Amino acid sequence: MLAHMDVGSLIGKSASLNWGLLGLSLLLVILQILFLNLRWHSYLNAGHHKVSFSISSLINIAGYLANILFITSIGGIVAKSGLAVRQGLSLIRSVFITFLDRFMTLASLIVFSAVGLPLLKDVIDHKLLVMLVLSVSGVIFIVAVSLIILRSGLLKEFILSSRKRSRIVVVLRSYTEDYGLMFKTSIYSLIAQGCFILGVYVLSLGIEGSSDIPAIEFLALMPVLALISSLPISFGGWGVREGAFVYGLGLIGFSMESAFFLSVQVGFITLVAPFVVGLPYLLKSDMRKFLLSGGKIPNSDD
Repeated sequence: MLAHMDVGSLIGKSASLNWGLLGLSLLLVILQILFLNLRWHSYLNAGHHKVSFSISSLINIAGYLANILFITSIGGIVAKSGLAVRQGLSLIRSVFITFLDRFMTLASLIVFSAVGLPLLKDVIDHKLLVMLVLSVSGVIFIVAVSLIILRSGLLKEFILSSRKRSRIVVVLRSYTEDYGLMFKTSIYSLIAQGCFILGVYVLSLGIEGSSDIPAIEFLALMPVLALISSLPISFGGWGVREGAFVYGLGLIGFSMESAFFLSVQVGFITLVAPFVVGLPYLLKSDMRKFLLSGGKIPNSDD
């Protein structure tokens, strides 16, 4: 991909970087992380467990960084599950809420994609649009059918035949049947991903020629590109995100160099933001102890 780009154009775009827009985008991604922290805190404290917001936020940031530094999604799941176990949650509950937390991110992107795809009917090739619509609809259908089957009792004998499966279903139902919790965390998820999409749009405003591209088309396409970038096939989304941006944004008029440069800025912002959010916690002695020790530390919300 780099071999086909105008290196001089890329260097020129780097020299004209809009630091004001970069800062505003960083604030939006920080806001995204704060809402993700609220969602994780809600899942971690459902039931009888009480973990402070400071510690739950630090666990979430550790997972966020693991997603960036290691294979996307897998690194975060391992890190967050392990840290949740240290806070007294069972392994089954820890793994489940970590998967649930990740699923809610993907679900919110699917919702935004489902809303945005019809707006791209005049932009994207018809066959590609149909494929994307079928993919998004298929995921929604599978999730809906799975929940209906689990709640119907059709698999009751199969589930009860294994103690481990029974425990998993008990944990699943304790969360999915808590409608207040699911509604609240769904709102957190939508706001968080909305902040991310707006953050990328703000960055795009500094790209030469972006003023000629309708904002509605960019905002409609971005959830699909974010979904592709989140696939667990790369380290921190690097490479996959760049390819998705170059191809996807090229459909609405971005040059290869502009799309690539925007993608690199997004990668930089998502790398810096968790460090900025985590810095206040790292300055606290009890938070440093949490990172360095192998045991659970007292919860406090100071």
